[in-house]
Amino acid sequence: MGLTLPEAGIFVAGAALIARFFLRDALPHARTRFLSAASRHSEELREEFVLLPPARIAAVLLVSATVLAGAALAATRSVAAAAGSGAAPVLFAGLLVRWYRNRRKRSILSQLPSLLDLLSGHVRAGHSLSESLAETVPLLPPGIREEMAWVLQQNRLGTPLAEALAHWDERIRSEETSLFVRPLRAAIPGGGNIVDLLDRTRDILRIRMRTTEKLRSMTAQARLQALVLTLLPPAFAVAISKVDPGFFPNLTGTPQGKTIMAVAFLLQVLGWISIRKILSVRP
Repeated sequence: MGLTLPEAGIFVAGAALIARFFLRDALPHARTRFLSAASRHSEELREEFVLLPPARIAAVLLVSATVLAGAALAATRSVAAAAGSGAAPVLFAGLLVRWYRNRRKRSILSQLPSLLDLLSGHVRAGHSLSESLAETVPLLPPGIREEMAWVLQQNRLGTPLAEALAHWDERIRSEETSLFVRPLRAAIPGGGNIVDLLDRTRDILRIRMRTTEKLRSMTAQARLQALVLTLLPPAFAVAISKVDPGFFPNLTGTPQGKTIMAVAFLLQVLGWISIRKILSVRP
């Protein structure tokens, strides 16, 4: 049924107001938030010694969003699926940066015993701790090498080595670095036996690493059970739908089915959280 002239005028005016809102209010606000997120990701990566300017991060996110949205639109012919796929890179960029930072942190902590072993050997040979650190940095693997180079740079710029190590401990924020830095900060001004301290700290860290690996091997079965219990209900629902094609319509189209799905989802989340809490035991 066609529109009358007044109705068409109202429709055009409403469309113009909506377009004006998106162009003047919604889009600039979204653009500002997008650029702010790109700057934040760039700053977080700079702390990990990965130099990516915000403009490059924004360009990568835009290209990824365009490619995914186009692929989803071509595959599903659905605007909603295309919009969701296009928003995915922007929404999950922060999770990807956090995953990279946690992965790099675990790598650095696993390299601490090697650092202490090298430092102990140089100090035992008669060098000072600062000289030993300068000679050790080129021998370290990537990860801990950049961190110790940062500490050494702070020391060369005038910061005492004990304070530079304290700043590094605050930057990493882990029990392993505290085990290394805090006794060393007390031993440097007091003239303690640094070689013995480094050796003891190295042995403690290696014991902690072996204990952590043992815990992971002992909890591997529980992690597998958590994965199986999480995937079992969707797989069971898909299998039943193959046998009974009316299963999903009845499940999603009735109040009782929706209630069952909500309760099942809540129980799944509670079970997953409980298993994660049980498996989060640290040595």
